[in-house]
Amino acid sequence: MEKLDQKPFFFILGRPRSGTTLLRTLFDAHPNVQIPPECKFILDLYPKYGKKKSWSEKDLAGFYDDLVQQWRFDIWTIDLEGLKNDLISFTGEAPYSRICKVVYDHYRSFYEKDEMLWFGDKNPGYTIYTERLLKIFPDAKFIQILRDYRDNYVSVKDVDFELPVPSLVATKWKLFYKNVRRASLKNPDRYITVRYEDLVDDPEKEMKTICAFLGIVYRPEMLEFYKKEDEIFKVYPKEFITKYHANLVNKVNKSRSGIWKQKLSVKEVMLADLAVGRTAEEAGYQRQYNRFGISLYLLASPGIILAYALAFLTLLVDKFPYQLRMLILNRGPIAVAKIFLKIFRPAKYREIRNRMK
Repeated sequence: MEKLDQKPFFFILGRPRSGTTLLRTLFDAHPNVQIPPECKFILDLYPKYGKKKSWSEKDLAGFYDDLVQQWRFDIWTIDLEGLKNDLISFTGEAPYSRICKVVYDHYRSFYEKDEMLWFGDKNPGYTIYTERLLKIFPDAKFIQILRDYRDNYVSVKDVDFELPVPSLVATKWKLFYKNVRRASLKNPDRYITVRYEDLVDDPEKEMKTICAFLGIVYRPEMLEFYKKEDEIFKVYPKEFITKYHANLVNKVNKSRSGIWKQKLSVKEVMLADLAVGRTAEEAGYQRQYNRFGISLYLLASPGIILAYALAFLTLLVDKFPYQLRMLILNRGPIAVAKIFLKIFRPAKYREIRNRMK
């Protein structure tokens, strides 16, 4: 129990399609790090269980029942019966952080492990909740991975990961960056930023820097994560990996770095540059355009407004009761996407609707 409490957490922050999964997989291949696939249960269950100091068997059984209903928890390689029995044994005084660590301790990676020195987690949604995560885990550290906003948009568009609207995606990128920037200024020793472009250009150098930040030894086998291809395909559908995370079964490479120069139209680049504004240079990226006509502002406005509205609604919904909050989080994004597509991208909406018939 004491050893479990002493194991710290780090969190990977970044926009979806920015290399967060790649970074998570590199750490999964480290023998001293336990970092399961993405599942935001720490934050989602916090409103219901976060303030508990004493746990009855009924409390722990309820926590387990809610846990297994969490989005994407079903893809964790874990002995559920063993986890449930272990959780039940933690009746009595215990902080919420310890109960969460029990869950992470039960995850079984594809990669060989030695002594566990860090628990890790990655989720784009953590970006606006770093203060809460520090409240739960006071010794937590944060790793931000930053990718060129135009490449980020290309990757989003390629997989239909979210609404493929340049001004919307670019504004979300801007808000993510600013959130992490504000948080890092408050606790600079807890944050490190790695650029996707640097990571794929010289992965050994970047991973050595990040490992030093965490106080662990860099291990060369981290860069050999792709050799577990057979084990990965036994657990996850090959079609899913091929479409969304093809780089997980390939060596780290820079084939997708700067791809926006070939993939995006002039209008798309202008819309992204407009939406990001001076934040591009602040983050170390150079805009191609910085002068825009009124027609482009009008074209970009719906995506920009929607991005800010979604950010506001996320904070608002966070204050709702647990059951209502989970209902909205599970169904809300799809409903908003449908409304936006119907109004602003009717052809795309019809295409998606016909594909699902």
